[in-house]
Amino acid sequence: MNRTPPTRSLAEGNRLQRVYHRWAQPHYARMAPDLREQVEAIDRHLYSRQGLGTWLGVAGALAGTVLGLHAIGMGWVAACGFALLGWGLLLAMGLNLWLQPDKISKAFGSVRRMGLMLLLALSGALVGSLFGHALKRGRFDWADYQLLFANKLTSFIPGMALGMLGAFLVLWSVARVRSGVLQGQRDRARLEAERDTAAAQARQAELRLLQAQIHPHFVFNTLAALQHWVDKGDGRAGPLLRELTGFLRRSTEMLGRPLVPLGEELASVRHYLSIMKARWGARLRYELTLEPTLDAEPIPPGLLLTLVENAIEHGLAPRLDGGCIQVCSQRLHDGWCLVVADDGAGLPAAWQEGVGLSNVRQRLTHHFGPRAQLHVTAAQPGCRAELKVTP
Repeated sequence: MNRTPPTRSLAEGNRLQRVYHRWAQPHYARMAPDLREQVEAIDRHLYSRQGLGTWLGVAGALAGTVLGLHAIGMGWVAACGFALLGWGLLLAMGLNLWLQPDKISKAFGSVRRMGLMLLLALSGALVGSLFGHALKRGRFDWADYQLLFANKLTSFIPGMALGMLGAFLVLWSVARVRSGVLQGQRDRARLEAERDTAAAQARQAELRLLQAQIHPHFVFNTLAALQHWVDKGDGRAGPLLRELTGFLRRSTEMLGRPLVPLGEELASVRHYLSIMKARWGARLRYELTLEPTLDAEPIPPGLLLTLVENAIEHGLAPRLDGGCIQVCSQRLHDGWCLVVADDGAGLPAAWQEGVGLSNVRQRLTHHFGPRAQLHVTAAQPGCRAELKVTP
């Protein structure tokens, strides 16, 4: 497989390249990051072997222009000067148009600035005609120049003004197009950076959720109850151990997976509720009303379990007599939904979402975007959490 060789910096090149790089460093430092990147790329091209063809092209253009001007009667010195001036302005304009199109479009976008540049250009043309007249005749003859102006320049200047105006408009249009391209690149880079940030936040949220999914106190309390029952020879120890093993196995299998089938998540929830039922006894009642056709729907792992845990810890645990949890999955005409409801203590007056629900919302946004909505509302009695996913 062909691989592009890494780009070598001028600071690592030969002596002349290193000298140029040292000279250019202060200028680079004053540039915006995106402009500096482009200028450094152009410099690496021009001052390396890859730029040899560009330099030969510029030299050929200059030589051809000098020969052409000399052929129409201009001296060698004047021809070289005009060729260098013309091509220098053209190349400088081209580079500025490519590197800083916003400035060009802003400069040409004002009628006042356009008029000022046109006036300066015409003034330069008149001064150039004066020098050209003097160079051609070896001296300046004011009467002869006035006659030339009256006969030719009066028609030449309007045409030149019109041509310059057309050139300015072309440059302005090209600058606008180039500005649009650069703005599109900046927008794409910004969106990619935002997506990367959102993905990193989602991964951190998933990590926090997975770390909190198996709460230490839940595992320790369950193990303590299990040990107590084993010591007493209680027959409930065996079923509890099987449920805990199944819960831990399923939770471990789902670690690191971005999405799992709803059926797998429900199996983990069943293990959890069975464990809590064994520990709480009559204080906990639960009802599962599930739609089997939804078992294949994708869901972030541990998300439904978080809603059930919140219902038990914040809804039923504060009540001495516990309560009932209802878990329902239902297909809708515009998607499907999950509902976790309890008849416990309900939402306090100054209630605010905690880490668990905040993580749930972040993960839903990351995986489903606006297609998923979570609503947590007070019920009479208790609390109701409804998750709805649309196609």
